[in-house]
Amino acid sequence: MTGIKKIITGFLTLTVSGLMLTGCNTDMTKGLREHYTKEEASDELKTGAEKMEEWIGKNCPDGKAVSMENSFCQLTGGPIFLTGFVEGEFSDGRETYDYLMNVENGELYLDPGGEKRQEFYDECRALVEEGLGVDELIMDKSEYSNMSFVLSMGMENRIMVDEAHKPGAETDDKLKKGALGFWLTNIETHGYLPASLVLSDGEVRDFVRDRDRKDLIVVGMNVYVPEETDLSIYTVDNIESIEKEYGLYFERLILNTDKEQLDFNQNGDERNVSISKNEK
Repeated sequence: MTGIKKIITGFLTLTVSGLMLTGCNTDMTKGLREHYTKEEASDELKTGAEKMEEWIGKNCPDGKAVSMENSFCQLTGGPIFLTGFVEGEFSDGRETYDYLMNVENGELYLDPGGEKRQEFYDECRALVEEGLGVDELIMDKSEYSNMSFVLSMGMENRIMVDEAHKPGAETDDKLKKGALGFWLTNIETHGYLPASLVLSDGEVRDFVRDRDRKDLIVVGMNVYVPEETDLSIYTVDNIESIEKEYGLYFERLILNTDKEQLDFNQNGDERNVSISKNEK
């Protein structure tokens, strides 16, 4: 397994419209684009090590951080920022997992592997179907169909580009709640769940259905719904009420019938819904 060195900014944009994959591979201009100091990076690692030691002491006496390094994000073509996470490999004494730790709150997240990741996906799909009030989200009617679910990992209130005021930064825009960064090298093979859930016999369904769950489940999808579905009921207010009730965040929601397409998206501070004719 390898450390996660890429970030998807605007997760659904990645899955339904030509996303922005960003990376932190070393290149000749990296030094010109680092919007952090070596001291800041060192301090983040030090705090991460302290938080990891604290987490292990409370939760996993046989645990060990096999490796630890800073995580970065880079807007395409722009500066590189620290993210407030450390990453690496974690061993519980039996298995080794990729991890991400939120340095601010000390929450540890592990990549659970395929079986539990698939269970999370299936339970999220069922939750969204219930929230939207449809019998089925249909994936096989278009080559563009996709469905993605990922935890916000304590980032829903984090300003990703929190140092954009520094000279040379591309933008002064601060990302709003829900405009999150997600840590994946490949949306099919990586995804993180709370370490306590991964290392225990806890039920993924119970976690997904927990109305007191701290992390939002961020949803991105472009799917078909049953032909009788009335797309006009999905106003911004309706979708936001579903989010609140179910602990979701729809970063991008495209629902199709054979005749119509609904597109729910966010542009800056504004969230919009539009319905158009669906040309097959």
